[in-house]
Amino acid sequence: MAEQAAETVLVNVRSTFMVKPAIPPPTQATFLSGLDLFWIRVENVQTLFFYKLSPTMEYTSLIQDLKKSLSSILVYFYPLTGGLKKGESGRTEVDFTDGGVEFKVASASVQFEDLEKDGFRSRPFFQTLARNVDDSADENDRRPLLSIQVTEFAGSGLCIGTSLHHVIGDGNSFFHFMKSWAEFSRGLPIAKPPQHDRTVFKRENKNSPSLSYKAHQIVSDGIRGANIFKFVPDDSKSEHKITSSIEKEGKSEEVLQKRTDLIQSTFCFTEEIIQELKIRSRAKTSFVAVAAQFWRCVMRAREVPQEEGVFFAVLADCRGRVKPPLLPTYFGNCVSLGVAQTRADTLINADISFAAGVIQQLISSCTEEAHINHMIDWVESCNKDLLKEAGWKYGTRVVASPRFPLYDIDYGWGKPAEVQLADLYDIGSMVLSAPKDGTKSIMVSTCLPQHQMDILHHFLFSEKVLFPSGVEKHRVS
Repeated sequence: MAEQAAETVLVNVRSTFMVKPAIPPPTQATFLSGLDLFWIRVENVQTLFFYKLSPTMEYTSLIQDLKKSLSSILVYFYPLTGGLKKGESGRTEVDFTDGGVEFKVASASVQFEDLEKDGFRSRPFFQTLARNVDDSADENDRRPLLSIQVTEFAGSGLCIGTSLHHVIGDGNSFFHFMKSWAEFSRGLPIAKPPQHDRTVFKRENKNSPSLSYKAHQIVSDGIRGANIFKFVPDDSKSEHKITSSIEKEGKSEEVLQKRTDLIQSTFCFTEEIIQELKIRSRAKTSFVAVAAQFWRCVMRAREVPQEEGVFFAVLADCRGRVKPPLLPTYFGNCVSLGVAQTRADTLINADISFAAGVIQQLISSCTEEAHINHMIDWVESCNKDLLKEAGWKYGTRVVASPRFPLYDIDYGWGKPAEVQLADLYDIGSMVLSAPKDGTKSIMVSTCLPQHQMDILHHFLFSEKVLFPSGVEKHRVS
């Protein structure tokens, strides 16, 4: 990707610094919970914030101000300055020896105005706007847990590209940090200091129970032919067995698909569309209604064989659901993974209320206290890939949230002109975000091969029962 980008757009890193907190962090290593270690081998999350600048702004001074405010805010968010290492017990922890946040200064040979005119449509060179770290590094590598790259564009604009190791924090923690950094840059005190005590997740009993991740049939609310994955003891005799097509080994289609064959699109589910979907699906929330429609349509667009299993995976914030409950300002990972499965023909041929019912049941199941505790025990005992364990091949994974304050990250130059991930990673993933205009619309981004994206465009909003006029209301970027 980077080589292709270099043919048309050159991104030149001019300098690299390590920004340390203004006050040295604690010398004691930071404990990582099971919910943190779940993400130990997951690729870094790369987020791009594009800003339009005044022509009178002096870039060198701007960079110095960013570094100064970053050093100050890292006093509060010091875990970001550490690195991973194995402790004396053999458990991975965060060490602060020679730590800091990597800070790169770069320039790009493209006009910012050209990006604006193109609606910030994703281009291959976007992946060079944030540090690219693959998931091949082991637990003892000393890559920064957070890397920041500020790229100046020709004209009047820049991009703040961030690369975050998911092991140190989830989406809520990341945007808590970004918003606090922006507040410091505007000369404001920190509004909500982070809370760092992760001991609520410590297991005094070192011998975690042996668990398996098995599919259990949904038997309530009239839902038939769908399963939710739950943690059960290995010697359980009652678990529902998944169909043989789901138990197949081998690489998924996502792995085999060449990244260069994929395109990205963003769709806007307006308040009007969401309300209609909620009525049709009988969903309790906007998320469930949108997710049900997208899951059905994207599996149809991918032309999944009718007998194949199709999956839906969601991450739910659990700060208020663990015991004792954590504050919203808890810094770390506190999300629970839920996975549901049905057959492709069942999902596609059923009414939308079926998909909505499955997703609603999934959310209720994965946010139960027992599920969260078992997920921690699972990681402590083996930390296998839960999606692979479930037999994941064709599926929709929900990423991010429309509740994240993407367009509130104001460093004093105004709100971002655009915020997006540098890479959507999964085929058919469902990347959620809030709209720029502050409405209650929900933006959904995904990546697919061109011919599948064309099918998705056709089905997602064109059902006559939803829009009798036949008007397709989506924005493609």
